[in-house]
Amino acid sequence: MERSRGTSFNQQEDELLCHVYLEVSQDPITSNNQTFKTLWDKITKSYNAKKKRWEVRRKRSLRVEWILFYMLLET
Repeated sequence: MERSRGTSFNQQEDELLCHVYLEVSQDPITSNNQTFKTLWDKITKSYNAKKKRWEVRRKRSLRVEWILFYMLLET
């Protein structure tokens, strides 16, 4: 079954993703003791809970957007 592609992320969504990523990855209690899967599960849950009116994003979409954003920062 083929999934349709969601809409592109807007600037506010990118900002929220960055904020949530930092919040979850730098949590002093859990940051060092979580797996990659757990990290992105928490990011996805937090992102979708904090989003305003945008569509719900899947974990894979958030990871791909983060990678693209991170690559832009590296150049």
